[in-house]
Amino acid sequence: MGQLRLERHLHGAHVVLMCADDAEEQAEWVLSVLTRLPPGGLIPGRTLRFGWSSLRLDPRGDSLVVTEPDFDGDPLNDWRDDITVTLRIQGRMLETTQTVGTEPLFPRYGDKVAAVPGWDRSHRVAMARARAPEGTDSGWLIVPPGPPGDETFETFPVYSLLRRRPALMSALALPGGWVAEFEDDALVGYGKPD
Repeated sequence: MGQLRLERHLHGAHVVLMCADDAEEQAEWVLSVLTRLPPGGLIPGRTLRFGWSSLRLDPRGDSLVVTEPDFDGDPLNDWRDDITVTLRIQGRMLETTQTVGTEPLFPRYGDKVAAVPGWDRSHRVAMARARAPEGTDSGWLIVPPGPPGDETFETFPVYSLLRRRPALMSALALPGGWVAEFEDDALVGYGKPD
């Protein structure tokens, strides 16, 4: 897998986007979205919401480089030039919602997820969007099999799943009321209980 560098002249600005070459189709879509911004919309330093993530237009010489939060470092404060993680996760989320035939409801990468202790050691977990997203709460709860104990829920930001169990990210755009089950890294079932 190689690195791809796409360059376009949009609204008088030279725009550069970098990602893995297997994300080219999604990268072209991002560039088409930038094309549809009104004249003057390509502002150096501008941050745009992109589903679960954000993209920022960082000035570099005569160019604007499309960047994403640094998910390998501090995504709340640092940015990087390669936007592969944003594109891949977005694609997986959309694939899941399209498979079940529902409109996506993306959490933000900094929104909180709640989990019953032990979820990260269990081969099988269920995820439920138990409540509607509110503020910085994604509404998601991760539960391992068995009855919950008296322990308090663990909460953490959505982006930390990238380090702890990235496969679970694929279900996070399902709207309220949906449940997804995972066996290790495989999505083995989903549904919306009555």
